[in-house]
Amino acid sequence: MNQPTRPRRGFWYRVGRPFRALGRGLARVLEFFDLISVVVNVGRGIVWLVRGVGSVVARAFDW
Repeated sequence: MNQPTRPRRGFWYRVGRPFRALGRGLARVLEFFDLISVVVNVGRGIVWLVRGVGSVVARAFDW
């Protein structure tokens, strides 16, 4: 037997809504910082590769 759908009421439902909103906002902020850390790590990897290629070229041409 299904209960009829009706709007939720009650203390915990009303109190929980602002906390859910805060949690979603915090998740977006953390997602933004994760994106920044990914971009920084990719940049570090590119710099590492360029330095490695530069050192190989320098050794090859005896600079």
